Amino acid sequence: MRIFLVCLTAWFIAQLIKVIINFTKYIIDKKKGRKAKKVTLETLFKLGGMPSSHTATVIALCGCVGLHSGFDSDIFAVAGVFAFITMFDAFKVRLPISRLTDAFNRIQAKVCNNEAEDVKKVEGHTIPEIIGGFIVGLSVALFMVKVVHIYDIDIPFLNYLGSL
Repeated sequence: MRIFLVCLTAWFIAQLIKVIINFTKYIIDKKKGRKAKKVTLETLFKLGGMPSSHTATVIALCGCVGLHSGFDSDIFAVAGVFAFITMFDAFKVRLPISRLTDAFNRIQAKVCNNEAEDVKKVEGHTIPEIIGGFIVGLSVALFMVKVVHIYDIDIPFLNYLGSL
């Protein structure tokens, strides 16, 4: 259960960084007189962007498992494969689909004179966004395991859940 907390923390920090980046872009765009996307609470839960929260989460999982069970353990291998598939999917599957959806929506708007509803876009990630998520996930795992000593802290709620 402690690993879950570390993963959740990595996801939250990655999402928070996205909000900060988007808010900074919003301020810069407003100052330059450009059309700017508003930053709302919904931004905290959006997919895509820098850094990849999916990558941060699975790398935090890998880091915790490796630091706790050993980097030569079977469970670390499973976590590593899971992380690789997640990152590969974000770059090689979801990113091209995202770009195709944009193109399709532009064509559809021209053909249908903007009367048809846009197809919902599935956000993918670029390599820098995946690297950003990797850095966030690894940093959170190292900090929580080595500095906070998450495995040495007695958390009654987690102990209760573990006994169920």
